[in-house]
Amino acid sequence: MSAATPMQVRQWSDEVAADPASLAFLPLAGAYREQGRHDAALKLCIRGLEKHPDHVEAHYLLGLLYREGGEQLKAFDEWDIALALDPDHAASRREIGLIAYTRGDHSVAVRHLEKSLANDAFDQEVRDALEDAWAKSKGGGASPASARPAPPPPVVPAAPVRTATAPAAAASPSTVSAVPAAAVATPAAGAADGTHFDAVAGEFDALAAERGIVGAVLLDDQGFVLAGQMVVGGVDRGPEVAAVLSGASSEAGRALTHLGLGAWKGILVETPEAVVRLAPAGDGMIAVAGRREVPTGWTLRVAVRARDAALRFLGAGGGA
Repeated sequence: MSAATPMQVRQWSDEVAADPASLAFLPLAGAYREQGRHDAALKLCIRGLEKHPDHVEAHYLLGLLYREGGEQLKAFDEWDIALALDPDHAASRREIGLIAYTRGDHSVAVRHLEKSLANDAFDQEVRDALEDAWAKSKGGGASPASARPAPPPPVVPAAPVRTATAPAAAASPSTVSAVPAAAVATPAAGAADGTHFDAVAGEFDALAAERGIVGAVLLDDQGFVLAGQMVVGGVDRGPEVAAVLSGASSEAGRALTHLGLGAWKGILVETPEAVVRLAPAGDGMIAVAGRREVPTGWTLRVAVRARDAALRFLGAGGGA
């Protein structure tokens, strides 16, 4: 693909400036990468994924940027997300196969590189890596490049739940500052009936247990926790988080209305230990915190699932 012209870069930049949700963020981030503006491309790609967390090509590009920045694990995870969204995404499968080969995980490399070679039989880098990985994983024998191609591995359904590549370490107690605790809502205060409350509580507990996620909570308009937890240092800090964030939703709404920018749709807060995604849900909001070593795109996807669960709960007659 030819390099973007200065006119194209200007046009994409104007589109993103006029509409932060514009899909022009992707070619613009790609152009910045070509120009060597790595940090600008990285920030633009992450902001774009805030608006479009299921954008496969954005996850792929973010993986490339992470790899070029020396963050191999984050790169692998972004390509893993891309494959979860689209199991036929050949470029992500190729990169996962090569990175698995580089780190000596030959069985994983063979599985991905075989399918990658089926997509492009003339990719010499993939062919060489596959032959070597095959020999090392099987202890010798015929290489797949000369033998009959093996049947492709089973297609993994596109789903937000992904196989963990590493266990999540316990979050540092400094992730959330201690403040007076807000009360936790009970089923009677936060739901139309116990069934709906139990359902959303179960979903938020599951989200909080995702790999690398510090916690996920649903807050009402008064700043009370309706569901979920935010475990830091083995202690549920959800009520304290609620106390800190209780005014964020209304303040964001007032500020954006005053500026004529419309309703707020999300805030991304970064700390040395975590990335926190805030998003409105009815009159309240959700907060999802992920550890810094976890790809931002993954934290954003978990936040989308949390907001969907919250809206289902509210639509069924629950809280907020």
